[in-house]
Amino acid sequence: MLVKASAPGSMMLLGEYAVLQGKQALVCAVDQRITVRLLPRDDKKIKISSMLGDYESEIATLKIAAPFEFILTTLKKFTELMPHGCDLTITSDFSHKIGLGSSAAVTVATLAAIKTWLDQAVDAKTLLNDARAIVREVQGLGSGADVAASVYGGMVAYKMQPMLAEKILPTHSITAVYSGYKTPTVTAVRQVEKFFSPQPHLYQDICAAIDNCAVQGIRAARAENWQGLGDTMNAQQILMQSLGVNTPDLNAIVLALRRHKNVLGAKISGSGLGDCIIALGNAGDLNWGNNDIKTLPVSMSSQGVVCEKN
Repeated sequence: MLVKASAPGSMMLLGEYAVLQGKQALVCAVDQRITVRLLPRDDKKIKISSMLGDYESEIATLKIAAPFEFILTTLKKFTELMPHGCDLTITSDFSHKIGLGSSAAVTVATLAAIKTWLDQAVDAKTLLNDARAIVREVQGLGSGADVAASVYGGMVAYKMQPMLAEKILPTHSITAVYSGYKTPTVTAVRQVEKFFSPQPHLYQDICAAIDNCAVQGIRAARAENWQGLGDTMNAQQILMQSLGVNTPDLNAIVLALRRHKNVLGAKISGSGLGDCIIALGNAGDLNWGNNDIKTLPVSMSSQGVVCEKN
C-alpha cells in the first residue's frame, strides 16, 4: 500500500503581521507543490528521504532533528498508533530557500499522508487545526494562514482566532519574484517587535491599518474587483515600509513590477527583509540585471491538499 499526499505552497496577498495579532489576512495557494509518499514497512523503522538529506530511526527513539523538524514533529503525534514503521519520500517543486510556505505545505502533506495511512478522517478543518498547531510548536509562532492555503487551495480569507478560513473561488494571474535572499520569518517578526517595543501602541495602530487593508482586499476578491485588490496591495506596501521590513532591493522590485502594464498592484509577500514580492497580474519574466533575483514560475492554484491510497 502506497499513500501519496501533496499540498501547495502559498503566498500572502494581504495581512502580514496583523494576522499574528488575530486580525484578518488574504492568502493564496500556488501551483508549486510538496509531495509526500508514504510506504509502510514490516519493521519499526522510520526512514525519510528528500533532497535535503536522509533520516532513519526506530519509532520508539524518534527525535526531532534538522532539517526534518516539521515532518518529525508530525510523526511523533502518531507514534503510539503506528502498527509498523514507514518510509517517507519527500519531493518538492520548489526550493525551501525561496519561501512559498514550504514549512506549511510539507506539514499539511505529511499530516494528510499519515492520517490516511492510519484510516483517520482527513477533513479540512481538522487538518488545518492540527497542522497549524504543529507549525507553531516547531517555530514558536505562526498564524496558520499559509497552512490554510495549503489545505484549501485558491484564495483564502483567514483569521486566526476565532478561526476563519473561507475559500474564495475566483483566481487571478500573479507574478512572484524572489529577491535573492531570505530572512527567517521568526527572525523578522522578532526584529519588528523589538523595534516597536518602546511604542507598542504605534505597532498596534499599524497592524489595525493592515487589517483594514485585508478586509478591503477580501471584499474586492469576493467581488472579483481586481483593480480594487491591486490598489489595496499597494496601500499595504506603504505599511510594510512603516514596519521596517522593506529594503532598497525589495522596493526596487516592487516599483519595477508596478510599472508593468499588466500589473494592478505589488507588495512584499510574507514577513519581509528579503524573500518574495507578489504582483497581481502577469508581468512575464522581467530582466532584473541581477542573477540572484528570479521571477518564479508560479500561478494561483485552486487545488488544495490531495491524498490517495493505492
